[in-house]
Amino acid sequence: MKNLKFYSMILISLLTSCMDVSDSRCILTLNKSNNTIYCFYLDRELTKMDSLPKYSFPPHEIKAKNEDCNLIVKPRWEEYIKTCDDQKIRYYIIKKDSVDKYGWKAIFKSGIYNKKYLFTIKELDRLNWTINYNEN
Repeated sequence: MKNLKFYSMILISLLTSCMDVSDSRCILTLNKSNNTIYCFYLDRELTKMDSLPKYSFPPHEIKAKNEDCNLIVKPRWEEYIKTCDDQKIRYYIIKKDSVDKYGWKAIFKSGIYNKKYLFTIKELDRLNWTINYNEN
């Protein structure tokens, strides 16, 4: 009986150690422009959203010439991206001036953004999960 408990505990330990409970990767944005920007991700096109998304909002503000902005760590990126349209995450960058001028609702309704990237996991891995933003 003692052996059964011992082996059961070992088996449970092995199983739980192999499970990926969370994914510590995050998208790092390097703002090399002269403007303060906001960055966020979506699972479909900006204009297809019924309302402002809860999971990537509020977006992260990156000051001009700032060196980084870590986004929310998303558990299990692979699983999330599989649910995205075309299995690609949409990553948007919008100048703070545009948000101040139009507001978030108009931005989503009209599809206003400065840069949009489409990424698979392989593409993010190739970039080392780092996006260099420059207005040019």
